Amino acid sequence: MEQVKLNIITKAIDEKKGEDIQVFDVTGRNPFYDYVVIATIGNSRQSNAIVDEIQKNLSLINEEINHVEGDPRESDWILIDANGVIVHLFTVLERTRVNLEELLNKQSKRA
Repeated sequence: MEQVKLNIITKAIDEKKGEDIQVFDVTGRNPFYDYVVIATIGNSRQSNAIVDEIQKNLSLINEEINHVEGDPRESDWILIDANGVIVHLFTVLERTRVNLEELLNKQSKRA
């Protein structure tokens, strides 16, 4: 089911023009989620549209978003907890500043 959910999420991000989508499989390294998705957004309107699209598409398979951290209307970093899949939506500057990919890549090399 996690793979289906992951596909729905990445497709929703892509359809709403999220860029540079990266998926990290962290299965077995974290008891709370199996995948981390990172994508770049251009503005708050786009992040809001992505959150709405993910929510709408997950409901079609009787799944839902557990929690959204950050205000999709005004934040540079949105975290979506989709029960097993964590999604990070960043503006370009925030993604560069946080550099979450580096941390996830280092963890995968140690595993």
